[in-house]
This record gives sequence, C-alpha cells and structure tokens, in this order.
Amino acid sequence: MNHRQIIAEISKRLPRLKRRDVAEVLAVMTELWLDVLAQPDQSVTVAYLGKLVVEVQTFRIGGSVRQRLQQLQGSAAPNTLKRIYVRFRPTAKFRQAIQAASIGKGEAK
Repeated sequence: MNHRQIIAEISKRLPRLKRRDVAEVLAVMTELWLDVLAQPDQSVTVAYLGKLVVEVQTFRIGGSVRQRLQQLQGSAAPNTLKRIYVRFRPTAKFRQAIQAASIGKGEAK
C-alpha cells in the first residue's frame, strides 16, 4: 500500500475529511516520526502494530576493511564507522494476524 492508496482508503472510511486534510495529517505524522527517530534512544510505537526503533552503533575499523579504506582515502580514512539499524518489533496481535493470513493462504507454519 503506497501513500496515495492510504489517503484514498482513509478518505473512504472518514468521508467527512477531504483527501487534502488526510494527506496533511499523514505529512505531519511522518515529520514527527522522523524527528523522534533521528534522536538517540527514541522509538515510535503504533497501537496494534508495533514499535519502530533506530539504533546506531559505532565500531572501530580493522583488518581488510581498514586497509581498503586506506587505499581509497589515504590518511583521511576514518578509524570508526557507524552502522544504523532500523528495527520493527511487531505486537502479538500483529504477529497473529500475519500467521492467520499465511495459514489462510495454505502456507506452512
């Protein structure tokens, strides 16, 4: 489901709202989530779906990675790199819905 489809579906379910208003609410929501997730140790929890977390790890570079970076960048090669993880932790209800949908389609557990 893409952005336009979400707006259309919400507009169908809430006919008193114009599509423009629904799009504005989604834009504000996205902006808020981006601001929160850009901060360290923050998360966004969506009711009935789950929790979105961004984790940043800094680690020292060594071995062949370090050698390759020195070949490419010379003395400007960094000593550390940052790895960014975006994790989604679904709620039990969401997991059950996914399992029910996959079982309904005949897929194995």
